[in-house]
Amino acid sequence: MKYSIALVQYLNTWPFSTGMKLAHLDAEFNLHHVTPSQCADLFEKGEVDISLCPVGALLDLPEHEVRGKYCIGADGPVETVVLLSKVPLGDITSVKLDSHSRTSNQLVQILAEKLWNKNWNFYFDHTDRLADTCLMIGDKVFEKKELYPYQYDLSEAWKALTQLPMVFAVWVARPGIPDHIFETLDHAFAMGMDLLQRGESGLSEWQSDYLVNKISYPMDDHKKEAMQCYLEMAASLQSALIQK
Repeated sequence: MKYSIALVQYLNTWPFSTGMKLAHLDAEFNLHHVTPSQCADLFEKGEVDISLCPVGALLDLPEHEVRGKYCIGADGPVETVVLLSKVPLGDITSVKLDSHSRTSNQLVQILAEKLWNKNWNFYFDHTDRLADTCLMIGDKVFEKKELYPYQYDLSEAWKALTQLPMVFAVWVARPGIPDHIFETLDHAFAMGMDLLQRGESGLSEWQSDYLVNKISYPMDDHKKEAMQCYLEMAASLQSALIQK
């Protein structure tokens, strides 16, 4: 059987996507390179069997299993999930959310209430217009962050709130997929990460530094605890959260 996989198309998945190419898995799986929110949508609709899914979407997914040895996480500042503002934190009144990630949208709302004690207005604006204050995720942060004098790293803020790492996305699968499929995927990731750590990735110095020193991939016990903590906080705010 040829399984379908949804994979985020950001830089932080480079070890996964590159490892799959090195292991010649492109032909073995049907790969979909999409945004984090689309990873969740495709899994919810039954259009993929395996997805690198935003943790914020787990509460709404159909029956699934969290699988594999790796995730997309950070233990401290991550640089690509940030609250950007033209005014200081105390002067913010409203925040434009990012339609690409339910996890980060929920995270900024959790932090606003539990860390910063703020009651901001959260909204979506699906145009490219830059807001005075916005949540921004992914590679576009590198291009836009210099436009904002005030920058608040949400992973760093989460660590300050909980003393735990942050888990942004995990591998989920429909029940019953054989273990050897995930052993194959884990091995492919290890191949991609080995290439990166040997300095043979072809990436720029800042890209390599970001992947090695900002993103934390092992899905260890601390990350499992952090994910559960996040899900409990999100569930407790469920009625008020703007999801997307």
